[in-house]
Amino acid sequence: MKYINLDKYGRQKDSFYFALEKYLLTQKEDFSFLWTVYPAVIIGKHQIINQEINQQALEENNIGLFRRPSGGGAVYSDEGCIKYTFISKKLSKDELYFYSLSKIKDFLKTLGLNAEFSGRNDLLVNGYKFSGNAYYQTKDGKVLHGTILFDTDLGKMAKVLTPTKEKLASKGVKSVRSRVINLSQLLDMDRLEFIYLLKRYLNKNERYLSLEEERIIANYQKEFETIEWIYQDKLNFAKTNRKRYSFGEVVLNYNMQNGIIKEIKILGDFFEKEEIKELEKILINFDINTNELPINIGDYIENMKNEEFLKLLKGQDTNE
Repeated sequence: MKYINLDKYGRQKDSFYFALEKYLLTQKEDFSFLWTVYPAVIIGKHQIINQEINQQALEENNIGLFRRPSGGGAVYSDEGCIKYTFISKKLSKDELYFYSLSKIKDFLKTLGLNAEFSGRNDLLVNGYKFSGNAYYQTKDGKVLHGTILFDTDLGKMAKVLTPTKEKLASKGVKSVRSRVINLSQLLDMDRLEFIYLLKRYLNKNERYLSLEEERIIANYQKEFETIEWIYQDKLNFAKTNRKRYSFGEVVLNYNMQNGIIKEIKILGDFFEKEEIKELEKILINFDINTNELPINIGDYIENMKNEEFLKLLKGQDTNE
């Protein structure tokens, strides 16, 4: 796996790293790289903005807002949050998770910290979360990206993230801040030393970006900064059914005529397998009074069963 050296670019917006992922997916090798970012909230690909964040707090604190190409929940990151990406064309999803998170665990072990896996995408130390991870795949490969809280402003994190009571209850906690920890509380080093050591640990086969690659990535970055991409949940639908499951929240927004779906938008913090846009196309002209779906819903929404989706679609099992 080649390590992309990004030192010359310094701190960048999250959109730069999403663009870099998009470009590297088109290349043959496997890659990893580290991010250094500005303060921002990053919501999952299918999340509803006003359900996840305090927009007034974002504006008052000059905090950015981005939508990432992976599923999962909203995160806050700033200068004290170190991020990473692992991209593979060869590994399966489970293999990529194990490879990537084992790298982070093994690195921390060299510093005297024993991290452990928790749930579908978290790393814990002493029972507290310091790392969250998300995954997506395209026809070209698979991407896992994640966070390491080193000395993040947890006060701002608590102000800007506003998850639902159902989501907090599913985690067994009362607030965002009550379940996280900064590694700086456990290590006798500053952030720069930590980043230096992590880069040295990951950097076994270094590579730099060419001028042509920089141009391509700059064009991709513009796509991740458009209003259409970030605010794609700002739509009006006559019907909305939502429910939180063990694998995440699913929100079905649709318009129908005589029981036939004419428009549908699927949102939530679930993890996507096949493209949700393709599922939405399949469901146009679907009769919600039928008891069978034309596809396996688990191929699109990870771990969801057809019966669960049909009940939610019909409004028979919701959190409303």
